[in-house]
Amino acid sequence: MQKSPRRSSVPAATPDRFGPEYYRRFYDDPATRVADAEGVSVLAGFVAAYLRYLDLDVRTILDVGCGHGHWRTAANSSWPRAKYHGVEFSTHLCERFGWTQGSVVDFDPQAAFGRQRFDLVVCQGVLQYLDDRAAARALQNLARWCDGALYLEALTARDWRENCDQKRTDGDVHLRTGAWYRQRLQKHFRTAGGGVFVAKRAPVAFFELEAP
Repeated sequence: MQKSPRRSSVPAATPDRFGPEYYRRFYDDPATRVADAEGVSVLAGFVAAYLRYLDLDVRTILDVGCGHGHWRTAANSSWPRAKYHGVEFSTHLCERFGWTQGSVVDFDPQAAFGRQRFDLVVCQGVLQYLDDRAAARALQNLARWCDGALYLEALTARDWRENCDQKRTDGDVHLRTGAWYRQRLQKHFRTAGGGVFVAKRAPVAFFELEAP
């Protein structure tokens, strides 16, 4: 198993780390934010169109690390009949938006929402805040919860070096290789491209050149 790069200075991923100042910098301030509602709307539109092409019906959505709720807003347009469930680790955002508080590492959706599996699971910008052990456990949970498709975004070491705007992106994270994630995802998912992973138990047939 390939070892991941480590950063000894990464702060602990506690709910208090993700307080008002963190969200002001990375999500509220137009001059420094890394994502906004418009960008997520475009992304969700792509995911929705791809899942329609794959004939995957989305009736239930679990968004783990839902933040400001941009995926919920986008879901109202892309999947208007779907039931959306948002889970957030930050105490600040749970108080601000009323999210269900929980961590992707140990959350129990059955206890919180009365269901264990969902047609679409979203986990955007979360796993890089977890150490290797916690991130591996989180990936197992995502596989257990997903009946259809997973949208996953996690900053990798290569992304930090080559792809992201380091002035806007939080670099105090665990920077692993893409291979580290793929090795753990391939047991339960087929890679569909664009950050979309289709559960192996989902009734989807890919032509050979459709999936990376």
